[in-house]
Amino acid sequence: MEPAISETNVSTQKDDNQNDNKQKDKVVVTAALPYANGDLHIGHLLEYIQTDIYVRYLKLAGKDALYICASDMHGTPVEVNARKQGIDPEKFALKYWKAHHKDLVSYHIEFDNFYKTHSPENKELAEWVFSKLQEKDLIYRKKMDIIYCDSCARSLPDRFVKGTCPHCTTNGQYGDICESCGTILKGVDLINPKCTLCGKTPIQKESEHYFFKLSKFSTRLNEWMDSSVANLQPEVKNWLKNWLDGGLEDWCVSRDAPYFGFEIPNSVEETGERKFFYVWLDAPIGYISSTKHFCDTVALAEGRTACKWQDYWYDGKVEHIIGKDISYFHFLFWPAILMAVDIPIPELNVHGFITVDGKKMSKSRGTFFTARDFLDLFSAESLRFFYASHLDRRVVDIDMSFTEFQSVVNNVLVGNLGNYCYRVLTFAQKNHGKVEMIASGDSEKELIGLFDKLVIGVKSAYAGKDFKTAVKLILQIADLGNAYFQKSEVWKDKSSDETKAKVGFCVNLARNLVILVSPILPEFSKKVYGALGLDIVSSGSGVVGESNVAKPSNVTNELSLFNFDDIGFDFVGDLKKPALLVQKIEHIPKTERFPLQMAVGEIVSVKDHPNADSLLLMQVNLGAEFGERQVVAGLKKYFSDLSTMLVGKKAVFCVNMKPAKLRGEKSSAMIFAADDGEHVGLLEVEKSEVGNLVVFAGLENSVSEVTFDEFLKVKMVVGADGVVLFDSRKMSTAIEDVKVSGGVAVGAPVK
Repeated sequence: MEPAISETNVSTQKDDNQNDNKQKDKVVVTAALPYANGDLHIGHLLEYIQTDIYVRYLKLAGKDALYICASDMHGTPVEVNARKQGIDPEKFALKYWKAHHKDLVSYHIEFDNFYKTHSPENKELAEWVFSKLQEKDLIYRKKMDIIYCDSCARSLPDRFVKGTCPHCTTNGQYGDICESCGTILKGVDLINPKCTLCGKTPIQKESEHYFFKLSKFSTRLNEWMDSSVANLQPEVKNWLKNWLDGGLEDWCVSRDAPYFGFEIPNSVEETGERKFFYVWLDAPIGYISSTKHFCDTVALAEGRTACKWQDYWYDGKVEHIIGKDISYFHFLFWPAILMAVDIPIPELNVHGFITVDGKKMSKSRGTFFTARDFLDLFSAESLRFFYASHLDRRVVDIDMSFTEFQSVVNNVLVGNLGNYCYRVLTFAQKNHGKVEMIASGDSEKELIGLFDKLVIGVKSAYAGKDFKTAVKLILQIADLGNAYFQKSEVWKDKSSDETKAKVGFCVNLARNLVILVSPILPEFSKKVYGALGLDIVSSGSGVVGESNVAKPSNVTNELSLFNFDDIGFDFVGDLKKPALLVQKIEHIPKTERFPLQMAVGEIVSVKDHPNADSLLLMQVNLGAEFGERQVVAGLKKYFSDLSTMLVGKKAVFCVNMKPAKLRGEKSSAMIFAADDGEHVGLLEVEKSEVGNLVVFAGLENSVSEVTFDEFLKVKMVVGADGVVLFDSRKMSTAIEDVKVSGGVAVGAPVK
């Protein structure tokens, strides 16, 4: 039986060639840098698991491979959200840096270095790159129109402007790229732009900025695209060709204050204002600076072989694994920057998104799962296996269907691979204790030939990042092993030499199987190897001699989700979310849940309902998270002058209502109002921004949809000073209490 993963390095070449080969074995693999502005979700995990599997394979294959990553800490979102919380941006970003690393490690993702872009190494390298670009006359300054919000008194980066795409007319698109047609935009291109911070219409203003001459690299990028070195996926090559054929514009690489990032040297002297490196300039440089930090600090502290970042980036190989949403930056801007400073371009591999029941994850639809919430229910390795069984080099989305998830884990992972390893090792331990793990016998030669071909296929699939095929071939080996073990009937004559040889063969096959699957299931593999008294890192050949087999306790439990049949796998409404998940999340001890999802919305327009005299139709702006929605409300008799009394008002809305048609008109949210029989008042805010969440003290909002009848069961009342109470808890946003307008009496119900 051929070695499962490890490769021998027999060579008759001269020493200098051996050193060259060794240098070529140096590989840095990176995943995109998670943005330090919020919790990780299961969509993020796809990429980090994919990269971890690949790097673990490379290390088993004898490569000097590093898994390098970092938190992306700079930019306006970090600065704005830190300001909202009243803390320093660096402290805000550091909080998520630590949380991200903790979440990723909990899924057995093993970094060689997980660093940060707000670091001395990244500042040094960003300034070095910028100076090299200036030396080569690739940087110039010019005045340009920017989006400026008078209400917020600040310039707005592209992600803080939303409007209608001028190319495909899709509403609600950010100012950097249209998610509908894929066209790269500028904020000033949008039709009817709105500030995402306050919802107001911004203006255009002139500002001087630094530009990189991206347009000069069209020819070189075309040549790189067509070269075998690029090794582009077909889908990506088509995108890149379309982008290049459309022509490249020079790229603005600076941003106005306020901005959390690195200030551009001499910017005040040159422009009269402080300018900062655009996050998309210094963030990719973070790949290099994290490698530098590993070589300069981590490797020395851990007693590893001394290295320099140049050993990998100039003389070795670098590979990026990224999502399709950031392809434009990684296939145009980043390669051009590297060409300009004479650093070889990394190989890039792009993956699709994670959807839940065929739809994009959404907090408002209840299909958004953070990494921590998911781990509360399921084992980390169940998700690793599910993702691996769907990943190849195609740029396709992976659907997180829980019925398929159940089937893949319980029937395939546990029922096939886990079952083979557990039954073989348990039989060996119970009946023999010590076995000799033999590689072959006369009667197994044909079977061994099949095994060896499959093993070669597994190695090739891992090397090509085709984990879907690797899983398929590993399961075929397990199928052959299960069939052989069943056919051998070793339980009939347990003490014969022939039986012992067959058991040894089966145990050796189990050992090779866990070596093969260890990049995907590292903890499961450790348990099986531990039962054999071995260290998986030391595995090298198909034969290891005698081994005392211990009972592999909890091997299958480690993999199993839970018994779906015992608990039922019911779905909540039409969200396709497992009922158990809802129950478990709602009983997480850290907080309690309020059954409604509430947010601040601004009433944009009001008109009479065409089919009901007492009803109004409102168009409500609920911010970037919840969008613009139509609301049907029975308030007409209480507000005589609709334009002055309602339009422009900020009020509280229930945003997890199940959409319903009321007298022929769709209503996708519910406005809250208090009614004491004489007066009716809305739940209003003054300082809070559109889209801000509204909560009761100590309670989390639920994200599951509610019906109108369920909505009516929630008992809220007006308290002293016009505040709103639920179970003696006060309703508020992050910065103010919600108050009832209109002189409504204390104790009045709120609906």
